[in-house]
Amino acid sequence: MEVEYAPLFDQFKYGTTIWSPLASGLLTGKYNEVSDGKLPENSRFATNKAFFESTVKQLESPEGKAKIEKVKKLTSVAEKLGGTVTQLSLAWAASNPNVSTVILGATKVSREERRQ
Repeated sequence: MEVEYAPLFDQFKYGTTIWSPLASGLLTGKYNEVSDGKLPENSRFATNKAFFESTVKQLESPEGKAKIEKVKKLTSVAEKLGGTVTQLSLAWAASNPNVSTVILGATKVSREERRQ
């Protein structure tokens, strides 16, 4: 989509809206240790098990494990830069000249809940 619409973005100075730039939390690093269906306690995958059942199964597949390994590598890069993988992911999405806004979907109401 970015390639197909690039001429319009350039000509009219439009940009796209990025939705779920953290891949439903995958790019926060909280799922880096998912195995045998064990999920972080207050994560969206754990609190909505039925809805995310296929997503969790995919994370346990070889392809899903490869994604998690990539996130672990990105986590290391982010830490070397003095940040988190979440911050790196959002900065990467927002730095694209064809992106107008990045929409996040919060799953926790309070700051304390988000830390859990």
